[in-house]
Amino acid sequence: MPNRRLRCIVIGAGLAGLAAALRLTERGWRVDVVEALPEFGGRVYSYSFPQAPHLLCELGGEWIGDDHHRMQTHCRQLGLHLQRHRYSFSFPDRLRPSNIYPPGAWPFSSRNKTAFLDFGRRFVSKDFDLCQQRCLDEYDWWTWLQKLGFTRSELLRRDLMDSTDFGETIRTTSAFVAAGEYFAGNRTDEMDWKIVGGNHRLPEQMMKRIKSAQGNSVHLNRRVIEIRQSGAQVEVRTVEGARSQKRPAPSPQIFRADFCICTAPARSLKLIRWSPALPEDQSRAAEQLQYCRIMKTVVLCPKRFWPTPRRGGFSLFTSNVSDFCFESTQGQPGPQGILCSYAIGDKADDLASESPANLAKWITDDVLRATGYPAGAVQAIGIKAQPWQENPYTQGAYAFYRPGQWFTIRPVLARPHLRVHFAGEHLDENWQGFMEGAVQSGEDAADQL
Repeated sequence: MPNRRLRCIVIGAGLAGLAAALRLTERGWRVDVVEALPEFGGRVYSYSFPQAPHLLCELGGEWIGDDHHRMQTHCRQLGLHLQRHRYSFSFPDRLRPSNIYPPGAWPFSSRNKTAFLDFGRRFVSKDFDLCQQRCLDEYDWWTWLQKLGFTRSELLRRDLMDSTDFGETIRTTSAFVAAGEYFAGNRTDEMDWKIVGGNHRLPEQMMKRIKSAQGNSVHLNRRVIEIRQSGAQVEVRTVEGARSQKRPAPSPQIFRADFCICTAPARSLKLIRWSPALPEDQSRAAEQLQYCRIMKTVVLCPKRFWPTPRRGGFSLFTSNVSDFCFESTQGQPGPQGILCSYAIGDKADDLASESPANLAKWITDDVLRATGYPAGAVQAIGIKAQPWQENPYTQGAYAFYRPGQWFTIRPVLARPHLRVHFAGEHLDENWQGFMEGAVQSGEDAADQL
């Protein structure tokens, strides 16, 4: 008789879960993918306004970097094409026009550039040992930049820039995580590409490959409530994810397999009953890891009134409502255009409580004044907001490691629990916070089985 096909349950149909399921499928495993939400794709969310269906923007994962090799490989294998997605940038002072810097340019003093790059060379060298790494992790990025000689005005500018990478102010960001972000990547911080037709096309194509394999199943709107392990078997108990109050709860649906890969965000692990229980240190780590507050707000404008830089698309950093604001529609046809406001931290929470009409006006007026037009010169014709901190499962956009956490709670969360392995962008050592990190962690978890 032929050998029995091994079976795995994958919890989560975001990029990490789909990458793990696809890797196992290619190796002959039978896979059940279980997702709590009615949709797959996780935090990849491409959007088109009804008033302009030919234009696309991203309300979730935005960038693929030059060094994001696994994302690029998947795109090639699935017949997806990439387009340039780099940005020039400026810092309008009190919303007055300012200098425009090309993608990857250095907008600070040359003296600080020397100190910054010297530290970067030390950081990536073999001489920067584990002890020094752990010491760096105890600092926040604001304080470390101050030690390198950045002035207060430069620190404020770096806070505007760098906080968009971490989703929270650099005053509370691990200096080790920040250094890894800026010295392991390229000059444009891996903000280089996006998928033609929307980043959602990647999970769509991955899902098609997974479902096409005999014996595989995908179960959307199934929330995991319990994981039991006994001997060589894992049992995952689920209920309907978004049950209507008008009808009774259906009977739980149970899945059994040889292994399980759990890609649920760390904070969701506490919503699951575990038997045997998660080790206490792993349970505590799941409580301690926070996810950053990011609200992406896209505004459809009747015309593209902002300038077109010579290199890259239009973007600006302000301390006003729009925060980091960029054109989502560079390279797309038509006179209409979409601006995306990328607000972080406390500002993201504040804006989430505002009316759509106010947000549309404030964001549009910020860009109008910063580009030399009077407020109100252009009226937005559409708006869509996505406050990721209100997602009940992630409670944020992506994981946010505070000082002292990278070497303490991340390894604990990454540790398998018997026959359950873990994946997700929050666990990837190289590209945490990127779509690349989600894919890499999912594939790495599959490779461990």
